[in-house]
Amino acid sequence: MKMPIETFKGIEFVRISSMPKDQQDKIWETFQHDKIIKIVRDQALMNDCILYQDFATWQANQWTLSSPATTLQVSTSSIGKLAFD
Repeated sequence: MKMPIETFKGIEFVRISSMPKDQQDKIWETFQHDKIIKIVRDQALMNDCILYQDFATWQANQWTLSSPATTLQVSTSSIGKLAFD
């Protein structure tokens, strides 16, 4: 899902509160809390901001973790005997 990127003083970020509820829950469960930043804009504190680059990295990792694993199949008939057998 493409999130709207906000910019403040050259900082590109996304707000957790602007995400769909299921993604908000997943962020709060799996995202590194020390990477959640606070930004004061127009005398309002936004305490649920994530640098866009950190969000993009997290999102890519979530997709990788949720994609089906590739199964490797090995034929036992192709494995030779050991040298000392």
